Parts: sequence; structure tokens; C-alpha cells
Amino acid sequence: MLEDPPFDLISPGRRPVGLAPVLVPFDTEAGIDWDGFAHLLGRAADSGLLPMVNAGAGTAEVLSASERAEVLATAGAALGGRPFVAGVRAEPGADGGLDPARLSGSVDGVSRHGGTPALLPSPVLTTLGPDEVLGLLAWMGEWCEQLLAVDLPGERWPGGRSWGLDAFTALLDQPACIGLVDGSWNRQVEWDRIRRRDDVRPGFRVFSANVTGVDQVLYGADHALDLAAAVPDALADRDHAWAADDPGVVERNDALQALATLVFRPPVEAARHALARALQLRGWLAHDRVHPAIPRRPASDDDLLLPALDRLGVL
Repeated sequence: MLEDPPFDLISPGRRPVGLAPVLVPFDTEAGIDWDGFAHLLGRAADSGLLPMVNAGAGTAEVLSASERAEVLATAGAALGGRPFVAGVRAEPGADGGLDPARLSGSVDGVSRHGGTPALLPSPVLTTLGPDEVLGLLAWMGEWCEQLLAVDLPGERWPGGRSWGLDAFTALLDQPACIGLVDGSWNRQVEWDRIRRRDDVRPGFRVFSANVTGVDQVLYGADHALDLAAAVPDALADRDHAWAADDPGVVERNDALQALATLVFRPPVEAARHALARALQLRGWLAHDRVHPAIPRRPASDDDLLLPALDRLGVL
């Protein structure tokens, strides 16, 4: 049974805000396919979602610092002033502790390119307590107009950590922080945060990254689903249906969940190759190559991906 049923949270007519993590494809020489990446940026932005780079499906944890910098510069140039979100990481200094100069430089770089920074978990942040991380976010707020925090568990992200409800409540008091990307993949955790958000700071965004529950937007969440790397248009269409009180939103959610369950089945690390494969099947990429550190799905997956994409009407 549900610990605390979410029926009070159902919010028909609400238009969610969606972030679309953008996949970074690779060419045959194991370098980044910059033309393909720029194309995917445009597809995400044209869908009405906000492109998100250097995070999630963007494989930020396997890219080098120089590659992440070039991804950011390419996003700023390709989007031509349209808004986007970019992940930033706290890196260690010579003494192994947090290097504030590197972090401030990363935040400033995102702002200069027209993006909103999102603080990703990292191993160096695990050395800080919740109050210290909140202080760091307040400090970051002095370097940019607005920012996001990202919650990802350690089993799915190097240096990951989760915000407890008390820490989340304190996060709501950070004026520069306008939202949290919730990577808990836990409906109850998200519902508790949405309720607290509604009580304390209704304008704060809880971006659900829950690929096991893509319908969390029905309960007052926004979304930052890695699935958007392959089908940003289908997610935007679902959002529009919910905002318009269209009962077809139920079938759209079912079709999205079917695709998400297929793409993000174990091993989850291979999901990013499945997203690239879906993009190639859609004709949005000329190939399905991703970073060489990412495991690949078998070619037989096409027999599953094609009907799932067809069900969404995106082929």
C-alpha cells in the first residue's frame, strides 16, 4: 500500500516545465560528433523543452573537463540565446578538498554562455555536510542569477547523495536555487518534496528524473527525464495534453513508460546506447555511437524499440 496516497497532488491543467538531457554522440575516431550533438540540441529546443547538457544522458561523468567545456560552448553557440541548463561539478584542489575557484569558474562559464548552472553530485561534495552544501549553493547564488541542485543516489552516480526532507526544506530557503532535479526514482520521496514545496515555496520546481514513473507530472512535478534525449517531442506532446485536460494523456503516459522500461532495464549503464539507437531509428542521428566507456545493447533491441517508438507516433 502507498505510504501517503498522492490524490491531493493531482493537478489537471498544470503545464509542466521539462528539461531534456541531450545525448553526446561520438564519431568513429571516439571523438565527439559535434554536428550530431548540435542537431540534437536543436531538436530538444524546438520541442519546447529546455536542453540540459553535461548532465544525465549527456554523459558528464565520462567526459573530460575540456570536453565538457566544449559541450558548453557548443550549446551556447548552437542555441543562439535560447535558454538551457548545464551541469557543473565541484572538483578537488591540490589538497584534495573542494577547489572553490574551479567551481566559480564553471558557474561563470555557464552564465556567460547563457545557461543556468545545475550543481551535480561529485566525490568532493561527499566530504561536506548538508549545511555546508547549502552554504555552497548560497555562495554559488552570488555568481549567477539562478541555479538548480541535483539529487542523485550514490549507486547511480559517482559521489551521489540524496537530500533528506529537512535538507530539502532548507534548500527552499535558497533564493537563487529555483529547483531540484530529483533523481531518487522514488515516488514517495518526490511526493513528500512536492507537498513541502507547495507549503513553503510553490514556485520552486521539483524536476522528476524518475524513469520508473514518467507520469509524476500528474502530481505537480516538472520533469528532467533522460528519456527526453530520444523523444523530447513526445514528452512535450504529453505535457500539452495534460495542460489541456486531454484524456489522451493517459495513453501517452503508458506509451512513454513502455519505452522507458525498455530503455532503462538493467544494466542501466547501457541505457545511453539504447537512447542513441532510438535516435538513429528515428533518423535524428546517422549512427548509434556513444562514449566507448558506455556498454552497448544488442542489435536485437531494434525489435523492441521499433514498436515502442511507433506506439508514440515518432517514427
